Amino acid sequence: MKDIYCIVGGTFVVSGIIMAIMKTDTGIFEDFNRLLTKSQQGIYKQIIRERSMIYISGMLLGLFLGMYYLWKNPDDTYRFCKFLVIVYGVKLGFYYLFPKSPLMLYSLTTQKQVSAWADIYTEMKRRWITSLLLGFIGYVSLSMALLKK
Repeated sequence: MKDIYCIVGGTFVVSGIIMAIMKTDTGIFEDFNRLLTKSQQGIYKQIIRERSMIYISGMLLGLFLGMYYLWKNPDDTYRFCKFLVIVYGVKLGFYYLFPKSPLMLYSLTTQKQVSAWADIYTEMKRRWITSLLLGFIGYVSLSMALLKK
């Protein structure tokens, strides 16, 4: 069970790759944006910018802490796996815990806008869960194939 770090870290890496290459339907975002007023579009762009900066900051902090771990533990058998868990764990934790401006939902004024936003939320949640499941399956499959050789 010592390799749990490799399972978690590998799942996050493969999941991240899947999310990066997953075909994205930009139509739902374009439809949502068309429903917004100019003022709401400004708020939406500001929220996207803010969240992107929080995400990048979390990734940089995770990389820094992961590199520090590698430097302090040069003889750890599972050091690379633990590095991955630190990087992704810090990134996700930082993103979820960092204070953010109010959700876009609070700036919406019509039922069509709320419905379009719910479609985006549902789609992004589906992508995240799919990428984690595929990441786990991909990591386990790759590990099993490599162990057979």
